[in-house]
Amino acid sequence: MRKFDSYHWQNAVLDDPDLQAARNRLGRSPGDEEGVRSFLTLLRSSEEAARGIALDYYYHAASQERYGSPNPFSGFRSEVLEAARNILRAPARPARESGGDFDGAEHASALVALANEATEQDSGLVVDALRKASSFDTVSAALQVAGRIMRWSDPPPDNLVSSILLIVHDEDLDLDERLEALQALARGKTPETLRELARVAEFRDPVLQVTATHALAFHDLETYRSFVEERFASWPDDSPYPASEVRDLLSSE
Repeated sequence: MRKFDSYHWQNAVLDDPDLQAARNRLGRSPGDEEGVRSFLTLLRSSEEAARGIALDYYYHAASQERYGSPNPFSGFRSEVLEAARNILRAPARPARESGGDFDGAEHASALVALANEATEQDSGLVVDALRKASSFDTVSAALQVAGRIMRWSDPPPDNLVSSILLIVHDEDLDLDERLEALQALARGKTPETLRELARVAEFRDPVLQVTATHALAFHDLETYRSFVEERFASWPDDSPYPASEVRDLLSSE
């Protein structure tokens, strides 16, 4: 199995030989003391690429916890979050300057580091990142963070909801981007959010329509049952996922 190196810095070459050595050591042994020391060397560097690599490693290690692997960097959570937020407060840099795989790679790395840690107070950073993002990777990372904030905020910040809805409603964007934004929105369950989901459930695109209807059925079937039933009855047998989940929710009560 190929060892993890980074999400957004595959082509980066670290100018400082000590940083490159730390990157190599981290790749060989991310879980031991040497790996942790190398992680901190990169995180505490002034070189954008080095910090981005460290933030990518943090998110990757955190994502492995669901499979029973401890995150060796969890003891440095506060330092990681501070580094990520500081990066997002600065303008995104072009790849030719940062060494990233695309423009704004450092923002993408900062956002993924926040994906499982963000609080409502991070919504301004996320809104700003969404507004200025020039790559799908950065938008996707920002929407991951947005989804977490939508889930745990009651109510979610208005500016965040508005920014997500701009993407959902933009017919000039790729469907994948609009769907990811809708999935972030669908993690919210306030009455206002559900009303927005009901509007999306009447879109022409079947994927967006089905996804929004499923969110309504999942969050508040009691209120939206008749609407969900009408939507479901209008779909052909080969409707996209999660149409089958909507059917199961309707038949379970």
